[in-house]
Amino acid sequence: MFERFTRDARVAVVQAQEEARTLGCTWIGSEHLLLGALGQAGAPVVAALARFGVTPEACRSALTPAAPLGTDDAEALRALGIDLEAVRARAEDTFGPGALDRPGPPGERRRILPFGGRRRKDEPGRKGHIPFTPRAKKALERSLSEALARKDRHIGAEHVVLGVLDPDDKVTAGLLRKLGTDTATVRNGILQELPRAA
Repeated sequence: MFERFTRDARVAVVQAQEEARTLGCTWIGSEHLLLGALGQAGAPVVAALARFGVTPEACRSALTPAAPLGTDDAEALRALGIDLEAVRARAEDTFGPGALDRPGPPGERRRILPFGGRRRKDEPGRKGHIPFTPRAKKALERSLSEALARKDRHIGAEHVVLGVLDPDDKVTAGLLRKLGTDTATVRNGILQELPRAA
């Protein structure tokens, strides 16, 4: 399938890995594929996405986790009988040190290393290969379907974006909602632009 990818589409997939790393993720999700496609400044689909407020900066901002709770927040919770340090200690006793530091892929299962275990050398980590989530793999498969449906002989960044815009992908749908739009609206806008772009 990757042999049909244009240079922009290939760079978008590689950039998705870098975006995942930058955001501190140990997986590549459909949201990272969207960010990777947005990094292709010359691709016509990027201009179409910008018209809906879907820009690299807006997406990164929406994907960046909220700042950790401050002392005022901890005091307010303590007044309600919630001790954040006790919650953290219990989570780490159950799931291992740092269990609350890095979230796993949203909506997908994460392997928990018991007793503070270490990753094997062949497991993905901070450096090297980062695996695709099942929803990212589906998005890439859909990009091929989108190209075939349009009778295009290549898979471009626009097809990758169309593959990501699946209403069943709750993460991407949630990201677009945060940006004030939805998958159907963005998809229709891109499809209207494609005859001129392709």
